[in-house]
Amino acid sequence: MIELKGIAWDHPRGYEPLIATSKAFQKNNPNVNITWKVRSLKEFGDTPIEDLIENFDLITIDHPYMGQAHKNGLLLKLEDYIKTEELNALKQQALGKCFDIYNYENHLYATPIDAAALVASYRKDIIDSLELSLPKNQEELKAFYKKLPSGFSVAWALCPTDIWCTFLTLCVQNYGPAFIQNKEINSKVGISVLDDIKFHVEQSHPQSLNWNPIQILDKMGNEDGIIYSPYLFGYTNYSRQNYTKILVYFINSPTGQQKNIATIMGGVGLAVSALTKHPEMASNYVSYVASAEVQEGVFTKNGGQPASKNAWESKDNNTLCHNFFKDTKWTIENAYIRPQHPGWNAFQEQGADIVHEGILKDTNSEVIMNRLNDCYKSVKL
Repeated sequence: MIELKGIAWDHPRGYEPLIATSKAFQKNNPNVNITWKVRSLKEFGDTPIEDLIENFDLITIDHPYMGQAHKNGLLLKLEDYIKTEELNALKQQALGKCFDIYNYENHLYATPIDAAALVASYRKDIIDSLELSLPKNQEELKAFYKKLPSGFSVAWALCPTDIWCTFLTLCVQNYGPAFIQNKEINSKVGISVLDDIKFHVEQSHPQSLNWNPIQILDKMGNEDGIIYSPYLFGYTNYSRQNYTKILVYFINSPTGQQKNIATIMGGVGLAVSALTKHPEMASNYVSYVASAEVQEGVFTKNGGQPASKNAWESKDNNTLCHNFFKDTKWTIENAYIRPQHPGWNAFQEQGADIVHEGILKDTNSEVIMNRLNDCYKSVKL
């Protein structure tokens, strides 16, 4: 019997589709048993892979880790175990750059199983009853607050992890990917965005600086106060009947000056530990989960948020999720990909705290940017 151990992240979207695909895979491979443990969403983004590869064969991973994994030989090079025609099929049917982001220095270190980027969430029932139009760009967003009747609010996901993603998103939306060059964030760009975030914090729900997307979506789906959130990672769960009391709908976030750039890419890849004792079988499974048929079917049906173009274009899946896929597909196709060089994750974790603390204490934006770039320069590559 081959025993494979996997580590997922602690949300139904994170573990339920993996449990379901494991059972389906085991039907065709009765000599395999796959078990899953979970870690928090913050641990998913922050925990070094070095801490996982000795205990787990299968690892759900965030794409900015690719450089670190490559440098330190932490993950299996999947092209050595998955047939070329299978890899070509995965690349062809992946949505946007969902396949490419797990490729580093011509080595594939994970298969794309989950696609996400910052999108906007809203309570369609209340928005329609108030006859409000959702903001299409950042200028309309700034004017939107004044249109809300008393008792309704906009919420932002601005806990440290998410304020970082929002900061990078607003930078790239207004100035393009060149806002980061040579291990430095353009100070003028960053200061302008920090000032904008301070404005939005003043206009938004007072708990915004404490919340992640799940906390906001739980509120939106069960209470009536928050009716719009402009930038948070989307979750199809909330657009499915009976997940929360009331449906939450999703749409593309407001755009900035760069009309062809959406928001920051998130999502999940499925990697294999370089220390696994069963590289062939583990690789077979990660290829299986990412395949078009599985992504469109068992993966999505069991609470997953697939990375397959077929799954996003499926009429059945859009009916199941009240057009979540149709209404946010443009975002994934035009998402910004974070740097992936070794050391980025260490900077990202520290940078998130610098930005969050700076906004929380209303620190001068120039001071925040100086701290941020000093931190970036200190990171070892």
